[in-house]
Amino acid sequence: MVHHYFDKFNKKLAFTLAEVLITLGVIGIVAALTLPSVIQKFREKQLVTAYLRVYSILNQAYNRAIPEYGTFDMWEQNDNDTYNKLKPYLVLSADCPPGKSNEKCIYTDSDYVFLNNEKDGNFNFAQNAARDKQPAVRLISGETILFYRDGHVVDFMVDLNGNKGPNKIGEDFQFLSFNSGQNNKILPGPSWSSNSGDGNNAKQLCQTSAFWIPGSTCGYWILKHHNMDYLHMTDEEIQKNW
Repeated sequence: MVHHYFDKFNKKLAFTLAEVLITLGVIGIVAALTLPSVIQKFREKQLVTAYLRVYSILNQAYNRAIPEYGTFDMWEQNDNDTYNKLKPYLVLSADCPPGKSNEKCIYTDSDYVFLNNEKDGNFNFAQNAARDKQPAVRLISGETILFYRDGHVVDFMVDLNGNKGPNKIGEDFQFLSFNSGQNNKILPGPSWSSNSGDGNNAKQLCQTSAFWIPGSTCGYWILKHHNMDYLHMTDEEIQKNW
Protein backbone atom coordinates (compact mmCIF):
# COMPACT_ATOMS: atom_id res chain seq x y z
CA MET A 1 0.00 0.00 0.00
CA VAL A 2 2.79 2.39 0.93
CA HIS A 3 4.74 1.48 -2.21
CA HIS A 4 1.69 2.12 -4.35
CA TYR A 5 1.23 5.56 -2.72
CA PHE A 6 4.76 6.69 -3.55
CA ASP A 7 4.42 5.43 -7.11
CA LYS A 8 1.48 7.77 -7.55
CA PHE A 9 3.39 10.62 -5.88
CA ASN A 10 6.43 10.20 -8.16
CA LYS A 11 4.23 10.16 -11.22
CA LYS A 12 2.80 13.52 -10.23
CA LEU A 13 6.33 15.01 -10.05
CA ALA A 14 7.26 13.96 -13.59
CA PHE A 15 7.08 16.31 -16.62
CA THR A 16 5.50 15.31 -19.86
CA LEU A 17 7.43 15.56 -23.11
CA ALA A 18 5.18 18.40 -24.23
CA GLU A 19 5.93 20.38 -21.06
CA VAL A 20 9.69 19.90 -21.53
CA LEU A 21 9.52 21.02 -25.16
CA ILE A 22 7.46 24.09 -24.28
CA THR A 23 9.93 25.04 -21.53
CA LEU A 24 12.89 24.65 -23.88
CA GLY A 25 11.09 26.73 -26.48
CA VAL A 26 10.50 29.55 -24.01
CA ILE A 27 14.15 29.45 -22.92
CA GLY A 28 15.22 29.56 -26.56
CA ILE A 29 13.05 32.59 -27.29
CA VAL A 30 14.33 34.47 -24.23
CA ALA A 31 17.93 33.62 -25.17
CA ALA A 32 17.38 34.78 -28.76
CA LEU A 33 16.04 38.10 -27.49
CA THR A 34 18.71 38.78 -24.86
CA LEU A 35 21.94 37.22 -26.15
CA PRO A 36 22.57 39.73 -28.99
CA SER A 37 22.36 42.60 -26.51
CA VAL A 38 24.68 40.83 -24.07
CA ILE A 39 27.17 40.03 -26.82
CA GLN A 40 27.08 43.62 -28.10
CA LYS A 41 27.70 45.02 -24.61
CA PHE A 42 30.60 42.64 -24.11
CA ARG A 43 32.08 43.66 -27.45
CA GLU A 44 31.73 47.35 -26.62
CA LYS A 45 33.43 46.75 -23.28
CA GLN A 46 36.36 45.14 -25.09
CA LEU A 47 36.69 48.15 -27.41
CA VAL A 48 36.48 50.61 -24.50
CA THR A 49 39.21 48.70 -22.69
CA ALA A 50 41.37 48.73 -25.82
CA TYR A 51 40.88 52.47 -26.34
CA LEU A 52 41.76 53.32 -22.73
CA ARG A 53 44.76 51.02 -22.96
CA VAL A 54 46.11 52.76 -26.09
CA TYR A 55 45.45 56.18 -24.55
CA SER A 56 47.41 55.16 -21.46
CA ILE A 57 50.24 53.53 -23.44
CA LEU A 58 50.77 56.60 -25.64
CA ASN A 59 50.73 58.95 -22.67
CA GLN A 60 53.25 56.79 -20.83
CA ALA A 61 55.48 56.64 -23.91
CA TYR A 62 55.29 60.42 -24.29
CA ASN A 63 56.16 61.03 -20.63
CA ARG A 64 59.15 58.72 -20.95
CA ALA A 65 60.31 60.51 -24.11
CA ILE A 66 60.16 64.02 -22.63
CA PRO A 67 63.38 63.78 -20.53
CA GLU A 68 65.35 62.89 -23.65
CA TYR A 69 63.63 64.91 -26.38
CA GLY A 70 61.70 67.65 -24.59
CA THR A 71 57.99 68.35 -25.01
CA PHE A 72 56.11 67.80 -28.25
CA ASP A 73 56.37 71.43 -29.41
CA MET A 74 60.16 70.94 -29.62
CA TRP A 75 59.96 67.93 -31.95
CA GLU A 76 60.44 68.00 -35.70
CA GLN A 77 57.25 68.55 -37.66
CA ASN A 78 57.00 65.29 -39.57
CA ASP A 79 55.46 61.83 -39.20
CA ASN A 80 58.75 60.02 -38.79
CA ASP A 81 59.98 62.13 -35.89
CA THR A 82 56.96 61.45 -33.69
CA TYR A 83 57.09 57.77 -34.65
CA ASN A 84 60.83 57.49 -33.95
CA LYS A 85 60.63 59.23 -30.59
CA LEU A 86 57.71 57.20 -29.23
CA LYS A 87 58.45 53.79 -30.75
CA PRO A 88 61.24 52.83 -28.29
CA TYR A 89 58.71 53.07 -25.46
CA LEU A 90 56.04 50.92 -27.13
CA VAL A 91 55.89 47.13 -26.92
CA LEU A 92 55.20 46.01 -30.49
CA SER A 93 54.21 42.91 -32.38
CA ALA A 94 54.84 44.65 -35.74
CA ASP A 95 56.73 47.74 -36.89
CA CYS A 96 55.92 49.42 -40.22
CA PRO A 97 58.12 52.39 -41.14
CA PRO A 98 57.07 54.50 -44.13
CA GLY A 99 58.16 53.52 -47.60
CA LYS A 100 57.87 49.80 -46.91
CA SER A 101 54.91 47.49 -47.13
CA ASN A 102 52.85 47.96 -43.99
CA GLU A 103 50.43 45.10 -44.59
CA LYS A 104 51.55 43.54 -41.30
CA CYS A 105 50.33 46.63 -39.45
CA ILE A 106 47.46 47.93 -41.58
CA TYR A 107 44.76 45.79 -43.14
CA THR A 108 44.61 47.56 -46.48
CA ASP A 109 41.71 45.51 -47.80
CA SER A 110 39.33 46.98 -45.23
CA ASP A 111 36.91 49.79 -46.01
CA TYR A 112 36.12 52.14 -43.16
CA VAL A 113 32.80 53.90 -42.69
CA PHE A 114 31.61 56.85 -40.63
CA LEU A 115 29.46 56.50 -37.52
CA ASN A 116 26.40 57.04 -39.73
CA ASN A 117 27.49 54.02 -41.84
CA GLU A 118 28.28 56.19 -44.85
CA LYS A 119 31.48 55.67 -46.79
CA ASP A 120 33.65 58.53 -48.01
CA GLY A 121 36.13 57.70 -50.75
CA ASN A 122 38.29 60.66 -49.70
CA PHE A 123 38.80 59.19 -46.25
CA ASN A 124 39.86 55.59 -46.48
CA PHE A 125 42.24 54.82 -43.66
CA ALA A 126 43.45 51.58 -45.14
CA GLN A 127 43.86 52.42 -48.80
CA ASN A 128 44.74 56.13 -48.82
CA ALA A 129 46.22 57.34 -45.54
CA ALA A 130 48.08 54.22 -44.57
CA ARG A 131 49.54 52.36 -47.52
CA ASP A 132 53.31 52.93 -47.38
CA LYS A 133 52.91 56.65 -46.69
CA GLN A 134 52.85 57.12 -42.92
CA PRO A 135 54.60 54.99 -40.30
CA ALA A 136 52.50 52.60 -38.28
CA VAL A 137 52.91 50.08 -35.48
CA ARG A 138 50.90 47.25 -34.05
CA LEU A 139 50.97 46.93 -30.29
CA ILE A 140 51.54 43.58 -28.63
CA SER A 141 47.94 43.83 -27.41
CA GLY A 142 46.73 43.92 -31.03
CA GLU A 143 45.80 47.57 -31.69
CA THR A 144 47.23 49.39 -34.72
CA ILE A 145 48.43 52.99 -34.53
CA LEU A 146 49.09 55.12 -37.61
CA PHE A 147 51.16 58.31 -37.15
CA TYR A 148 50.12 61.34 -39.18
CA ARG A 149 51.68 64.73 -38.50
CA ASP A 150 50.74 68.06 -40.04
CA GLY A 151 52.73 70.97 -38.67
CA HIS A 152 52.08 71.63 -34.99
CA VAL A 153 49.65 68.70 -34.60
CA VAL A 154 49.79 64.94 -35.00
CA ASP A 155 46.95 62.46 -35.23
CA PHE A 156 47.14 58.89 -34.05
CA MET A 157 44.67 56.86 -36.08
CA VAL A 158 43.89 53.77 -34.04
CA ASP A 159 42.25 50.54 -35.14
CA LEU A 160 41.28 48.86 -31.88
CA ASN A 161 40.69 45.35 -33.18
CA GLY A 162 42.81 44.88 -36.28
CA ASN A 163 41.11 43.12 -39.16
CA LYS A 164 37.86 42.54 -37.31
CA GLY A 165 34.79 44.61 -38.14
CA PRO A 166 32.86 46.75 -38.26
CA ASN A 167 35.71 49.15 -39.20
CA LYS A 168 33.59 52.08 -38.15
CA ILE A 169 34.87 55.49 -37.08
CA GLY A 170 33.68 56.09 -33.53
CA GLU A 171 33.48 52.39 -32.75
CA ASP A 172 36.51 50.18 -33.43
CA PHE A 173 38.36 53.01 -35.22
CA GLN A 174 39.29 56.00 -33.05
CA PHE A 175 41.53 59.06 -33.02
CA LEU A 176 44.02 60.47 -30.53
CA SER A 177 46.16 63.55 -31.13
CA PHE A 178 48.92 65.92 -30.08
CA ASN A 179 48.42 69.66 -30.32
CA SER A 180 51.30 71.84 -29.22
CA GLY A 181 48.83 74.56 -28.27
CA GLN A 182 47.08 72.31 -25.74
CA ASN A 183 49.67 71.88 -22.99
CA ASN A 184 51.50 69.18 -24.93
CA LYS A 185 49.17 66.44 -23.80
CA ILE A 186 47.66 63.67 -25.84
CA LEU A 187 44.00 64.40 -26.50
CA PRO A 188 41.24 61.75 -26.84
CA GLY A 189 40.20 62.93 -30.29
CA PRO A 190 41.61 64.25 -33.59
CA SER A 191 43.66 67.43 -33.82
CA TRP A 192 40.90 69.28 -35.69
CA SER A 193 38.63 69.04 -32.62
CA SER A 194 41.16 70.09 -30.00
CA ASN A 195 40.62 73.85 -29.92
CA SER A 196 38.68 73.64 -26.68
CA GLY A 197 41.05 71.14 -25.11
CA ASP A 198 38.24 69.55 -23.06
CA GLY A 199 36.09 68.26 -25.91
CA ASN A 200 33.15 70.61 -25.35
CA ASN A 201 33.35 71.79 -28.94
CA ALA A 202 33.85 68.24 -30.20
CA LYS A 203 30.50 66.72 -29.29
CA GLN A 204 29.02 67.39 -32.73
CA LEU A 205 31.65 65.14 -34.32
CA CYS A 206 30.55 62.21 -32.17
CA GLN A 207 27.14 62.23 -33.82
CA THR A 208 25.71 60.62 -36.93
CA SER A 209 24.70 64.04 -38.26
CA ALA A 210 28.22 65.47 -38.07
CA PHE A 211 29.16 67.61 -41.05
CA TRP A 212 32.60 65.97 -41.32
CA ILE A 213 33.86 62.53 -40.20
CA PRO A 214 30.98 61.52 -37.89
CA GLY A 215 32.27 59.62 -34.87
CA SER A 216 35.77 61.05 -34.95
CA THR A 217 35.63 62.59 -31.45
CA CYS A 218 33.90 59.80 -29.55
CA GLY A 219 37.12 59.20 -27.63
CA TYR A 220 36.18 62.17 -25.43
CA TRP A 221 33.01 60.33 -24.46
CA ILE A 222 34.86 57.06 -23.79
CA LEU A 223 37.44 58.76 -21.61
CA LYS A 224 34.73 60.46 -19.55
CA HIS A 225 32.10 57.72 -19.29
CA HIS A 226 34.11 54.52 -19.91
CA ASN A 227 31.43 53.16 -22.22
CA MET A 228 30.10 53.41 -25.78
CA ASP A 229 26.51 54.18 -24.88
CA TYR A 230 26.50 56.90 -27.53
CA LEU A 231 26.14 54.11 -30.09
CA HIS A 232 22.59 53.61 -28.84
CA MET A 233 21.65 57.29 -28.47
CA THR A 234 20.16 59.90 -30.72
CA ASP A 235 22.23 62.98 -31.48
CA GLU A 236 20.04 64.92 -29.06
CA GLU A 237 20.73 62.41 -26.28
CA ILE A 238 24.46 62.60 -26.95
CA GLN A 239 24.34 66.39 -26.67
CA LYS A 240 22.39 66.16 -23.41
CA ASN A 241 24.66 63.56 -21.80
CA TRP A 242 27.99 64.75 -23.18
